[in-house]
Amino acid sequence: MLDTNSDLQVAAASDVFPCRVVLPAEWKDFFQRRGPQLHYGEDNRRYIRTHFPTKALMEIGSTHASIPREFERHVVLMKDISRQGVGFLHSVQLFPNERVELIFPTGRRSYLVVRCLRHNDLCFEIGAELVAPR
Repeated sequence: MLDTNSDLQVAAASDVFPCRVVLPAEWKDFFQRRGPQLHYGEDNRRYIRTHFPTKALMEIGSTHASIPREFERHVVLMKDISRQGVGFLHSVQLFPNERVELIFPTGRRSYLVVRCLRHNDLCFEIGAELVAPR
């Protein structure tokens, strides 16, 4: 189900919450990337990922017993998206099995973090799989 206010939430969040991600210097073309991603070698993904350089609102709370977190909202940079997963950039490290909610202009979706790769002190690439809402 689509949330009719989600586009307003994402736009308002971009004004209220700054995006603290610092892109790696070699990613000068990040916002110009479009189309499907090409993968070489072993790739276990079930669906093709498409470049999706935009902002989204992320909500996270204490979803992992060993990682105490207060409820937080952040603006993240989306990297790519597929039918069952997303890649996004965040200024803070997330850990596998943490659950996040991403709010796009088209609606809200729940994801489970499966990996986190550090690019620099303020850029962590998060891979997450779509999960059923609670």
